[in-house]
Amino acid sequence: MNRFARTTGRPTAAARGEWWTVPQNATAVYLVLLLPAGILRGLAEMMTDSCYGPGSCPATHARLALADHSLLALACLTALQWPVAYLLPRARLAATLLPVPALVVAVVAMFGIEAGT
Repeated sequence: MNRFARTTGRPTAAARGEWWTVPQNATAVYLVLLLPAGILRGLAEMMTDSCYGPGSCPATHARLALADHSLLALACLTALQWPVAYLLPRARLAATLLPVPALVVAVVAMFGIEAGT
């Protein structure tokens, strides 16, 4: 028996089968961050009211599309981290951190939109 395994008298989290704690905490954080990102996406759409047609402000519509795709990727990667955390314990932390770049890209794309003229 390993003398370091029983320092607290309790088994470790992995031994207890609590694989779900990491994705649970990450999902809570991502859902809390997804709400302001969605509100910011709506405000970015309202800020471009003067761009009526798709050809009038091409950079603006491209950034809005990038923000939409990034927020969708954030939601998909948040849902995908659950089966990855269960099936691949060594990739649990990496799967938890995958949605972060999608959130950063969405916020940067929305803040880069200029007001319509």
